[in-house]
Amino acid sequence: MFDEPLRVPPLLGIADETILVERARVRGTARRGERGADLEGSLRATVRMPCSRCNESFEIGLSVEFFLVLVAGEERPGSGAQGAEEEDAALYHAPDGRADLVDICSEQIYLNLPLKPVCSSGCKGLCPRCGANRNRTECGCGEECADPRLAPLLRFRKPQ
Repeated sequence: MFDEPLRVPPLLGIADETILVERARVRGTARRGERGADLEGSLRATVRMPCSRCNESFEIGLSVEFFLVLVAGEERPGSGAQGAEEEDAALYHAPDGRADLVDICSEQIYLNLPLKPVCSSGCKGLCPRCGANRNRTECGCGEECADPRLAPLLRFRKPQ
């Protein structure tokens, strides 16, 4: 049984943005299993990342339960997501027979990050014309910031 605070290094997001793991704690148990060591754990982390609408940094809390089968040795060539069976999805290959909790927790954080993180449900985002953060100020560009390629569709708009 273990209960450890972790120092997880900054992660790199899908658009090369920096994701800071400010606090992380992992708890769990490891027992000998049929195929290796069965690792059952929970991870609580606070992550700081940019909003996908306004690009302002904000905190998000993650709570993750996970189960992995730690297997000593390298991953076999040809095994992977394409031909993986459902039970093989929980396999975690430890080349030297040791697993690093920081690597495991980094992977779990990546798997549980929102695809489009938003600082709040009411976030207004950036103005597509001038780039002003609409949460802080009204930019004065007006609402007619429509993409010119979509201009022919404006004639179908209902009058207000």
